[in-house]
Amino acid sequence: MLAFVDPATLLGLAAPLVVAFILAIALARTRFAWLAIAAGYATAIAFTAGFAFFPLTVARKTVLVGLLVPLVGIAIDLMRRPSRAIAPALAVSAGALSVWVFLTILQQREAVNAVAVGAGIALFVAALVGTTLSLRDDGLRVGAAGLGLGLATGICGVLSASIGYLIAGVAVAAAAGALLLVQVLLSRNLVPGFIGALSIATLTALFAAGSLLLAELPWYALPLLLLVPAAAALPAPERAPRIVRAAILAAYALVAAALPILAAWYAARGSLI
Repeated sequence: MLAFVDPATLLGLAAPLVVAFILAIALARTRFAWLAIAAGYATAIAFTAGFAFFPLTVARKTVLVGLLVPLVGIAIDLMRRPSRAIAPALAVSAGALSVWVFLTILQQREAVNAVAVGAGIALFVAALVGTTLSLRDDGLRVGAAGLGLGLATGICGVLSASIGYLIAGVAVAAAAGALLLVQVLLSRNLVPGFIGALSIATLTALFAAGSLLLAELPWYALPLLLLVPAAAALPAPERAPRIVRAAILAAYALVAAALPILAAWYAARGSLI
């Protein structure tokens, strides 16, 4: 498949890892290291689709959200004592925002169907964001979740006939993997906070929803994606060397990521028979 991909696209698959790693190293002593997620994603966009926001298509809305969400995370992380209600409020807001992102697609459906699909998408996005935000104090867990979610949404995207979501998902996975590597090399926890967790969850949720609405991803792959952050929350030896703990958490997330990938593969295989 990659034999038919142009060099710019190949760079879009590889460059996010390098950019995210360099930025995470540079910002490791600050609370902004997890801006590397958005930087990795932006790098992939720069090498492939480029930046343009008019007219506001679904793809361009997704890019816009991906660039603005980290700013929301920064504002919240800079608060001295953020309210406990912020995480649930962000999850609900992300769900509502997803309806705006896909509004032009939903408007092409019959009213009852559009409302049902829109509500389902909003519920999924809110659930994925809320589950991932619960991990926001643990850099290894969020990194593992980002690795699993990015790979799952990217591979599901290409299996559903969307090269765009492959590149976007792999970019998030590469950036999350870079942050895992940096934490292992520096032997320290880089707290993701809202910057990292919100960026990963919102982007990958939109990739998955886009693959459902614009490509051929089966609906049952979406709830399976919720297992990835849940898997990253499973117990892991707290006193083990950081590299061991990172490997265990990444393995949890990747095993969980295999489930939606298998669902997408099964659906794609069935459509070819």
